[in-house]
Amino acid sequence: MTVPMLDSAARHGRAGGLGRGRAPGTFGELLQGILGPGTDFLVTFPVDLYVEAAFEPDPQLDQVIVSPPHKIKSQRLAMRILEHYGVHGGGWLMLNSALPEGKGMASSTADLVATGRAVDAAFRLKLPNRLLQRLMAEIEPSDGVMHAGITAFFHREVRLHRKLGVLPQLTIAGIDDGDLVDTVEFNKSRKPIPAHWAARYTELLDQLTAAVRGGDTAAVGDVATASARLFQTFNPKPHLAAVEEICRRVGGLGTVVGHSGTCLGILLARHDHDHGPKLAMALRELDELGRPLIVCRSTSRT
Repeated sequence: MTVPMLDSAARHGRAGGLGRGRAPGTFGELLQGILGPGTDFLVTFPVDLYVEAAFEPDPQLDQVIVSPPHKIKSQRLAMRILEHYGVHGGGWLMLNSALPEGKGMASSTADLVATGRAVDAAFRLKLPNRLLQRLMAEIEPSDGVMHAGITAFFHREVRLHRKLGVLPQLTIAGIDDGDLVDTVEFNKSRKPIPAHWAARYTELLDQLTAAVRGGDTAAVGDVATASARLFQTFNPKPHLAAVEEICRRVGGLGTVVGHSGTCLGILLARHDHDHGPKLAMALRELDELGRPLIVCRSTSRT
């Protein structure tokens, strides 16, 4: 493979300027399962909580220094991008996240995508998503938030399966239903989804694809609820039944969960003329469960 190269000044770290990037997190997934043996997939659900990154090249450094210092995965990705493009020197990487970690909201993936975009902007690399995905795959399984809208994504392979499109904006009234979950370790240790479930997940993906492309938010809610119930076998949410009942009482579209995390919420259509009262009622009743509340909105932006 031919590696694209920068000019001599850029390779020695003198041509780069301050670069900024950002990426959305998710509120779990609208659907997660398998399409066959070894074909784990998820359907992204981007929300308006973002990671913002800034990268400042420094030719005097031989590494990337990251803040906060525990964001080692982002540091590794920045170094890999510089190596790939033949950039000498290091730099300063700063991350600011609105996403809680270990909750199934794609905080780690958003860190990586925002990092990639910040390094890209610093050197005007025009970093393609295909390359970004390949470099991210060397680090960990990842969500598909580098793509705009809702996508079906092979998260273990870090590879796009299908673009579904965008939906009318939804509000999520949710809770944090547990302790921290290490997504990488969870996916390594959980028991595999039975192969005979693949037909059901394929059916749900086809239903969801049609629902998103048709703007049918009620059908989206039905698929998300079905996926949440199916995944109780692998990562049970203690309050799923209670949240489903609240969803029914307020007239929500359905429930959505972080399949490998702890977030759990109710989907509400923003265009519903009763959106405000429904949201207020949902939050009051969710608050009675004694778990931290989470409120956010879906987004089609990257």
